[in-house]
Amino acid sequence: MNITITPGAATDDAAEIDSIVSRMQEEMQELDAAIKRDIPDGIQTTWSETVRNNWEAYYSADVPEAMEEMKLSAANLRLAVEQALAYDQERN
Repeated sequence: MNITITPGAATDDAAEIDSIVSRMQEEMQELDAAIKRDIPDGIQTTWSETVRNNWEAYYSADVPEAMEEMKLSAANLRLAVEQALAYDQERN
């Protein structure tokens, strides 16, 4: 099996993943602030408690986990490029 890694494209893809993660983190922080501002503690309705509880569970667990997985994908792309280039240099 032959695998072709285009270093420039893979590095660009890794940078794009980093950029996406950064934007998503900023936007999720804005959303978190908006939810906390618009549904403050002390509002005692079923819907407000449900929304806040669901958001806090999602924002504190699922979001960070997904972001870390995306960052790992970018790191893996970079590592693949480095290893492919090193292998190519050893062969030549």
